[in-house]
Amino acid sequence: MTEPTYTVSFWLRKILVPIDGSENSFRALDLAIDFAMRYGSQISIIHVCEECNEQAIKEKVEKRVNGRVDYEFKIIKYSSKESSISNEILRFLSENSYDAVILGARGLSINSDINIGSIALSISVNAPTTVILVR
Repeated sequence: MTEPTYTVSFWLRKILVPIDGSENSFRALDLAIDFAMRYGSQISIIHVCEECNEQAIKEKVEKRVNGRVDYEFKIIKYSSKESSISNEILRFLSENSYDAVILGARGLSINSDINIGSIALSISVNAPTTVILVR
């Protein structure tokens, strides 16, 4: 039997978790919290919106994290006439260095027959880093 290695801790030092308020996005946050607790990963949580209740989403995040790990939280405002949620996430990724993005495979879309949402698809195809989709 061989000694355990901690290679994963080098792969997942900084993790970005986009949150949209859906249960899938919070399951993605749970996975990021697990990585942070096991491997010491740093978590950054972003919420991209045009008009949103910042306090409500912040409270949901705090409740889900429940003091288990430290995290950075940022709200990114955008205009749908000039950009999109996926473009804003990709821009944030390009301006900052992350080892992985963990996000829900499907967000708040109405059609429950869709396996992967448009934002998750766009991020997984265009992100310059590892992407983990959570269902």
